[in-house]
Amino acid sequence: MGTIEHEFLHALGFWHEQSRADRDDYVTIVWDRIESGKEHNFNKYNDKESSDLNVPYDYTSVMHYSSTAFNNGTEPTIVTKIPEFSNVIGQRLDFSNYDIQKLSRLYNCSKFQRFG
Repeated sequence: MGTIEHEFLHALGFWHEQSRADRDDYVTIVWDRIESGKEHNFNKYNDKESSDLNVPYDYTSVMHYSSTAFNNGTEPTIVTKIPEFSNVIGQRLDFSNYDIQKLSRLYNCSKFQRFG
């Protein structure tokens, strides 16, 4: 379900959470551990290209890659600045509360109902 939600949010205009302009305050991208040719998946976008909609960085977002995304071995490509979140990033269970908040702000929704 979470993978469908992830792709759905892309269709609605969302970027990956680790592409935010402020991502370096929350995670470290370990470039030499990324599979050759896959580096573009870790592009960072400035505030003119993408907005965080004034919502805090979300380690639990369905839009966040896992710590081992596109790795060229077994070591993490994304290291969280708060170690307790290292096993949280990349979840594909459901929208996070911040995912819902951002979706509501982007589309001026006053009410959101979860299905399922």
